[in-house]
Amino acid sequence: MTLSTDPTMAETLLADRVRTARSSEVRKVFMASQKRGVISFAGGAPYLGVLPFDRLAASARRIMAGSGAVSLQYGASQGIPELRRHVCALMELEGISADPDDIVVTSGSQQALDLAARILVNPGDVIFAEAPSYAGGLAVFTGYQAEIIHVPVDGEGLVPEELEQAIAAVQTTGRTAKGLYTIPNFQNPRGINLSAERRHQIGEICRRNGLLIFEDNPYGLLAFDGNTRRAIQPDFPDITMYFGSFSKIIAPGLRLGWVLPPAGLYSHFVNASETTLLNPPVYNQQLLCDYLDNPAWKATLDESRGLYEKKGAALVEALEQAMPAGTSWIHPTGGFYLWLTLPEGVDTGSLVFECIERGVAYVPGTAFYADGRGSNELRLSFCLPTIDEIRKGGAILGQLFREATEAGTACAAATDDRPRNHPGRPSKTS
Repeated sequence: MTLSTDPTMAETLLADRVRTARSSEVRKVFMASQKRGVISFAGGAPYLGVLPFDRLAASARRIMAGSGAVSLQYGASQGIPELRRHVCALMELEGISADPDDIVVTSGSQQALDLAARILVNPGDVIFAEAPSYAGGLAVFTGYQAEIIHVPVDGEGLVPEELEQAIAAVQTTGRTAKGLYTIPNFQNPRGINLSAERRHQIGEICRRNGLLIFEDNPYGLLAFDGNTRRAIQPDFPDITMYFGSFSKIIAPGLRLGWVLPPAGLYSHFVNASETTLLNPPVYNQQLLCDYLDNPAWKATLDESRGLYEKKGAALVEALEQAMPAGTSWIHPTGGFYLWLTLPEGVDTGSLVFECIERGVAYVPGTAFYADGRGSNELRLSFCLPTIDEIRKGGAILGQLFREATEAGTACAAATDDRPRNHPGRPSKTS
């Protein structure tokens, strides 16, 4: 008997952290939505049509011809110095002052987050996160056997008083409250921003209670008005790990991100990166540096932001015309996402594959909670579809959810009319 023919035997060999891992709902939807003609609101994939591909191709040829032996060789574990300098310049826009030697370049910010959990999280540690939160981030922490506790949010982001109460409740049980995972800018999946006042309040709460802050910021440069917000890190550098990414603002295929850890943790991040990656790809870093050396990249980013703003507005208009009464959302002001809350009783998880059959994909809300919540919620990503596709997809979503709402109302009415048994009395029959 071999492992390939005995799945039960294979299960017994798995590490505990793998055996208890939850499969990705986002990946399931993404795979199912690859059918030709499906309009996908599922993936947070940027629109790449604005990129100067001819210029990138010329850069690629020049780099390979001029330094191919270096480009295809092993490199520095923390990333090449040129890219780390560009990273520092980007972070200055959010009030962060850092030296290139403070930065660890990674294969996307997802790897950086995994390194942080690997270095800092013990089984049973509690990580607080917004309700809802990025599915990939939750998967990283639960993969290292952390317990996720969600903290309520409102229109200004995570509620500080709710965080303080949640921390106190954990501490009274003797469990270790390790840190807060937060996406303060155009949060994935809700698209909201943490207010400036709350950023400081939350930092003070975490410092006072001995919590680390995992500040994940892929979307900070994607405000539709072009304004950037001050990060949490510059006011709390001793407790904050700041994660950045080039995936959303330039291209995910480069697989480049970074982490700025507190000074005392830097060597641990370099060591951990060496054991998992050895080094980020030198060629990709050189190509990205060449792109960033030309100030024209900022105009390309401006063009992308303008396009995302139009797409977000088109989605809102489509939802206003199509959604059933009782549906709510927040108008996006940046980033990629719109969070939709449907009337109670509509189960977005049970409808997702029917929706794909009708030609539209979304991610059900339960994917963004660690505790099973979100059954009447969903995330829509407006970044990749065209405006025409957004309008068509919005109409299909509206039709599906109106039908589900009407069916639920009819079911409830039928239940109300159903004969009831009362203690001591016979039920009425027709």
